[in-house]
This record gives sequence, structure tokens and C-alpha cells, in this order.
Amino acid sequence: MLAAVLVGLVFGMGVHYDSAEEGQWPYPDTDRLAAEYDRYVGEQALLFGTVESVSEGTARLSVEHTGGSFPLTVEGFDADVEPGGVVQVLGRLEPGRTMTPEAVAVVNPSGSSLVYKYGTSLVGAALVLVVFFRYWRVDWGSLSLEVREDG
Repeated sequence: MLAAVLVGLVFGMGVHYDSAEEGQWPYPDTDRLAAEYDRYVGEQALLFGTVESVSEGTARLSVEHTGGSFPLTVEGFDADVEPGGVVQVLGRLEPGRTMTPEAVAVVNPSGSSLVYKYGTSLVGAALVLVVFFRYWRVDWGSLSLEVREDG
């Protein structure tokens, strides 16, 4: 009975979060910016973008949204990132799809960083499985895990 109440409570909190989440996020989302950018000029935004080019403190980003992407120019850009890298930018939206950043965080410094990230994750997962099955085995008759006698 208690388990059913707890599961119901967790489900109810999930439904409440889903209905109230949009009002809790203080920044306009990328779909709204793509449709009505001028409405949000002067407001703060938190955006992820792929770097297209960087030159003399200015970066051109491509910001993805549900219907595609839109260009964004970030003035005062000082992050060490190559074209193809992904950055997170917090700043004030300016006219002409321009942003003045307060903070820039490099998520992936280059396109090849994604391959490295997934490659190391794959190696780590394989090592965990090897260690796990070194000490445990599957008993297919009872569909359970058992401790190995030799482990």
C-alpha cells in the first residue's frame, strides 16, 4: 500500500513539474527566439550554439531550434574554441540577432571532442561490464545473477 502511495506521489510530482516547468525557466527558449527575436531584445538568454567562425572578439554561432537553426553574433567573445565547437552563452540579447555575453562556457572545443567523449564513455562502460561479470554470472535457469565461485 505504501509503495503504491509513493509511486502515485512521484507520478503526481512529475505531472505537476511538466505543467509548471515552462513558467520556471527565466529565459526565452530557442523556438520563441527564432519566431519573435525582436520581442526579447534587451532580455537575458541562455543559449547553446555551434561556432561557425571567430574573429577579433566576435563569434558567429548557429543556434538550433525545433524548425532548424538561426544565426547569432556574439560581440565580446573570448572563449578558446574552434569552428565546429559548441558553446553555452549567457548574455543580453541585442538588436540584429546579436548578443553581449556575460559568460561563455565551452561545451566541446571542436567537432572531434564529441567522438572523444563518446569513445571514452564506451571504453568505461566496457570496463565496468568486464569487472561486473568477473565476479557475477547469469543463471539462465532461474534468470538471476549469482556470485561466481572463482571470483
